[in-house]
Amino acid sequence: MTNSPNQTPNPNRRRRLTADELIAIGVALAGIGTVFFWGIGQKFRPVNLFQGETTSIGSDNGTRKIGLLGEDANVGQEKRTIASVATKDRQESTATTVVPPIVKTVEVPVEATPTPPVAIVPAAIVPAIVTELPAVSTAPVFTDIPKQFWGETYISELRKRGVLDDFGTGKFDPSKEITRGEYAKMLDRAFADKPVTTTTASFKDIPADYPRKEAVDKSVQLGFMTGYSPTKFAPNQVIPRYQLQISLAKGLKLPVSSSADTVLSKFTDAKQMPTYAREKMASAVDAGLTIKDKTADLLKPAQNATRADAAALIYEVLVKEGKIKPAAQPQQ
Repeated sequence: MTNSPNQTPNPNRRRRLTADELIAIGVALAGIGTVFFWGIGQKFRPVNLFQGETTSIGSDNGTRKIGLLGEDANVGQEKRTIASVATKDRQESTATTVVPPIVKTVEVPVEATPTPPVAIVPAAIVPAIVTELPAVSTAPVFTDIPKQFWGETYISELRKRGVLDDFGTGKFDPSKEITRGEYAKMLDRAFADKPVTTTTASFKDIPADYPRKEAVDKSVQLGFMTGYSPTKFAPNQVIPRYQLQISLAKGLKLPVSSSADTVLSKFTDAKQMPTYAREKMASAVDAGLTIKDKTADLLKPAQNATRADAAALIYEVLVKEGKIKPAAQPQQ
């Protein structure tokens, strides 16, 4: 039974697709599937729609078709690091975090200021610090020393420094023979600054009330004088001239001459002294400790020494030690 031409069609009834529509739908589905599977088979490559190129994030540096227009480009020449790509992508979404640079503290060793080198001088050649002997206000005034006397300068210089005694009534008696006790007193005053190195022997002929006892002790302790024995000093005995010179050579520790005979050979009377005294006498002569006589080739060793002789020798020692400034000497 058929519908009449004037009858209204049923709106709920489905229309059959024509053959052309079915073909079109199949072609569309095939194209979509092709594109879908093609996209899955490609490596992920972010596309920059504005620059028309892609950037590789893999390790493949070969030549590829990139960009919307499919132009050729060498991927190796356009290589970028992952960090730069990630940074560019994050600029649009997040604020850039600024990491402060790490400052490393470098410890620099501090160089010590160099100490100026100190010059080391051998003790043997370092001059001793010597203080000149000052004049004393209580110095005696000698009335028996003429201006033209050969020993006037020696006696005057020692007198002003309190080295010489007033032997009574304002006189020095320069030509009088000097005793061992008187000579010990001169040595004690002239070398009061020298340290004691030995102990004093007990001399029985030096009583406790002897006026020059301390001077005798000091002259023995300093090595200038010795006793005739451990118990005998003989303070009132006069002194031969050679004993003055060898006593100074011993007390000052003057070096022994390498050839005493050569040094003493210019003196015609050198053999008049004892053999034991020759080396010390040569040391004294080498140091200039001689008594100025009119005859230059005479030592007169056996002659008894005078007070002026002792003053002259002690003066020469003090000049050499810098304790007295040398002065012009009158001619004998």
